[in-house]
Amino acid sequence: MIYICFGMTKSASTFLYQITEETFRAAGRRPARLGPPLLPRRSIENYFDTIDLAVLSAVSERIGDSDVVLKTHQGLDPNVAEQIDAGLLLASASIRDPREIALAMVDHGRRARRFGFSEFSECRTVYDALPSIDNQVANFKRWSTLTTLELFFYNEICFDTMAVVARLAAQIGVVADPGKVLAPFRNKRLIGHFNKGAAMRYREMPVEQQTIFLDRYAQLYREFRFDTPASEAVAQAQRLRPPRARGEFAWHIADIRRRLRF
Repeated sequence: MIYICFGMTKSASTFLYQITEETFRAAGRRPARLGPPLLPRRSIENYFDTIDLAVLSAVSERIGDSDVVLKTHQGLDPNVAEQIDAGLLLASASIRDPREIALAMVDHGRRARRFGFSEFSECRTVYDALPSIDNQVANFKRWSTLTTLELFFYNEICFDTMAVVARLAAQIGVVADPGKVLAPFRNKRLIGHFNKGAAMRYREMPVEQQTIFLDRYAQLYREFRFDTPASEAVAQAQRLRPPRARGEFAWHIADIRRRLRF
């Protein structure tokens, strides 16, 4: 089985990719990790800029009867779309409030400039992120046309993670213990590209900046409500509690339940 994870930039897409792999693994189906010649090197994810029929054919030949999870930030190939809607492939998408994406890209840009990396280094202000977000929104619109797509919001992935695992298991058609799936991520360092993990972070953005984003992506905001009950509960807890100790991370559902007495 080939499972494709599309993710908007900074939407917890790597974390969703990782827990998708772990869901397969917890069900006794070890997903393949690709490398040369399909990918230039082995990494924490099977990332492809382009996923088309040629790539899928090469991946299928490489993995045989095994399972594999692929990740992309790019648009949906029409031929691949047909296979997904026909049930020959599985797919998910992760999306996030564009305001929060911009804030996270600025964080990444700051780190990139500090360490001399080029990726995201141009993002000094939230306005520098707009061209990239425009592209990501356009890519998501293509993926969102799929009738079989499983859609996950950033806040669900980070703050209602066990429910996400349950939905993934149902989509894949397996039984998987969410606790077992999430066990490897008790250490946040194992979450790929982890940034702040803060709930409803758009509140950090000045109102005049928010207005620009709300106007620019008005259709997206009309179609989707990015705040979720879980993220609202976590945001409330974050406002009420003292600063977290280093090493804590907001997404961990057991910590959320303990603090909110669910």
